[in-house]
Amino acid sequence: MKRKEASLSLDYDKLTDHLKKELLSEIIKRKAKKVILGISGGLDSSIVLMLLCKTLNKSKIVPVFMPYKTTAYSSERNVQLLCNELKIDYMRKDITKQIDAYFKEEENPQKNRIGNKCARERMSILYDVSMKEKGIVIGTSNRSEIIMGYGTIFGDLACAVNPIGNLYKTQLFEYALYLGVPKQTINKKPSADLWKGQTDEGEMGMSYKTIDEISYFYFDKNLSVCAIIKKGFKQKEIEKVISAFSRNSFKREMPLIINS
Repeated sequence: MKRKEASLSLDYDKLTDHLKKELLSEIIKRKAKKVILGISGGLDSSIVLMLLCKTLNKSKIVPVFMPYKTTAYSSERNVQLLCNELKIDYMRKDITKQIDAYFKEEENPQKNRIGNKCARERMSILYDVSMKEKGIVIGTSNRSEIIMGYGTIFGDLACAVNPIGNLYKTQLFEYALYLGVPKQTINKKPSADLWKGQTDEGEMGMSYKTIDEISYFYFDKNLSVCAIIKKGFKQKEIEKVISAFSRNSFKREMPLIINS
């Protein structure tokens, strides 16, 4: 059965105006002197950086690139390309020494543990920089990742404000074209650079397009599993998205404080 595709396109003029307004409002409300964000050379952080440059004076923006030894060369090249185009400087903080020092006494630490440690080390750096600069940390996680739980609690999911957390990855690809994100970044396979050849979609076991369309029908349109199957999606794909959303609910919640 041929799939009936979801209509995820947005009015990106209106979206940009709305995000700029909300970002500025939050920055003023929190009395932040600067905004700090981690940049990876990937699509999401590139979009957020471009959006911030449309919202604030560039002197108020502190992009931080934090490579580990497995970070692809192309990632830093993309960072340099974007920052050169935007005429903005970025801070570089290599995290290899502290990550390797932590795992030094272990023979074969799990890849996911190293990845989580890297994510939390990066966020620790961003919050330290935000304290130094009297600023706030801007998030770069998208809605697809949040639904699937594809992020590290107190790591890349942590932030003060996230301007793209309600946008699907599919929408962000379109938004990147609208904003003029360099083609090298748009064409780069989404990856956390945790190890050579690692990709987001490979780890999740599904394409972003499939995740986004199922999520749209199930969460936004409130369609049943049976109704989504009739649109051409496999039951196991639908159940995988719903299961991931439920299983990772703790990542979307504040810590539970038990009543005494």
